[in-house]
Amino acid sequence: MGEGVAASAAAAPSRLASWLRRRMKVVGRIEWRLPPYAGTKGLVLLFGATAVAGIVSAGRVDEVVSDFSRATGLVVDNVRISGQMETSEVAVLDKLQLQPDASLPFVDVDAARERIETLPWVQQASLRKIYPSTLKITIDERVPFAVWQHDQNLSVIDASGRVIGAANGSYGKLLRLVGKGADTRADEALALVDAYPAIRDRLRAAVLVSERRWDLVLDNGVTIMLPEEQPKAALDRVAAFDSGKDLLSKDIVVVDLRLGDRMYVRLTPDAAARRLAAIKEQEKLAKRKGAST
Repeated sequence: MGEGVAASAAAAPSRLASWLRRRMKVVGRIEWRLPPYAGTKGLVLLFGATAVAGIVSAGRVDEVVSDFSRATGLVVDNVRISGQMETSEVAVLDKLQLQPDASLPFVDVDAARERIETLPWVQQASLRKIYPSTLKITIDERVPFAVWQHDQNLSVIDASGRVIGAANGSYGKLLRLVGKGADTRADEALALVDAYPAIRDRLRAAVLVSERRWDLVLDNGVTIMLPEEQPKAALDRVAAFDSGKDLLSKDIVVVDLRLGDRMYVRLTPDAAARRLAAIKEQEKLAKRKGAST
């Protein structure tokens, strides 16, 4: 039995050698053909890979990209900005952060857009590459909604209450919001007067008092002092009285509605003086009539 195993083990290398010889004969009959200029192309690829590796290791990628951009005419040499009114072009260019000889294909427009949209007046920006060398920027600015007066400062805000710039004389026709918290509660003040066109059209300022209640200032200087509770009911009374007696066009400075269902009216100084003089004159006439009887 041992001799049979030994003979089988000895025959195995012989069979393996025979199998390898047959396979080598088959491989030898295959006609190997390389593509034309395969050697040249391989050499070029080798030199190219070596050059790239050298550039990267030497830290000269930016320099090479810049040289390539100049050679191919892809350097950004024209930036067109449109749509802006309050935002300066200098501020936009500063946020763009273009390096000298910047290559248009390598400008990260998404990152640049995010930086530009941090500018106060910019609501949205879009950037487009126009080859070979132009970058076009379109600005969509925020719409001024009101002037917020706070801590002796005047700021222009949009409808959401975001401060977008310092106020100047050109914003005099905007609604003025006064007081802490008034910037984010403008919709609340406007909702109060929305049902009363005669008051809404004359509204020039809304003053938030102690963050609890509103004073409404009209274009003729009349102040309507609303209560903290049920301000709309108070406005109902003012609107009804104004409709019948033209209250808000008289010589008054204040309509005070803070005390429940009562209404107090304060006259202008001139009107108060005239009223006082009229009362005194009536008293004199009354005395004369009493003396004559």
